[in-house]
Amino acid sequence: MIKITKQKGSIALISILLVSAITLIAVIGMSEMTISSFSQYANKSSNKISYYLAEACLEEALLRSEDSDNFTTTTITLDADTTCTVNIAGANPKTVTIDVTFLNYTETFQGEFTVSESGQANNVNLSKWKEI
Repeated sequence: MIKITKQKGSIALISILLVSAITLIAVIGMSEMTISSFSQYANKSSNKISYYLAEACLEEALLRSEDSDNFTTTTITLDADTTCTVNIAGANPKTVTIDVTFLNYTETFQGEFTVSESGQANNVNLSKWKEI
């Protein structure tokens, strides 16, 4: 049987391994928190952008509804990464549904409006607008 007389080296090696393991766990935990925070920021930012894009498409839909009673649907391409699909149903009040796709992130908004006189400017009254 061989007896180890110098244990200082093995204790130092075990201590280094323990400190390394604890440091690695801390770094992985901080990385996970950073990734999670960035993901939340990106989702909030995309949500805000989608809302403003939907409002822009709503304005276009209201303008087209003023010009023609027969306007019911269109797809508007704002740029290579952004589109919105507009669907209008009903008589008066009309229901507008807008699907906004921005960087593969899609949200749906819905509103209700009335057109008081077709073919005239500024004759649309929006009564409801929400994300669904």
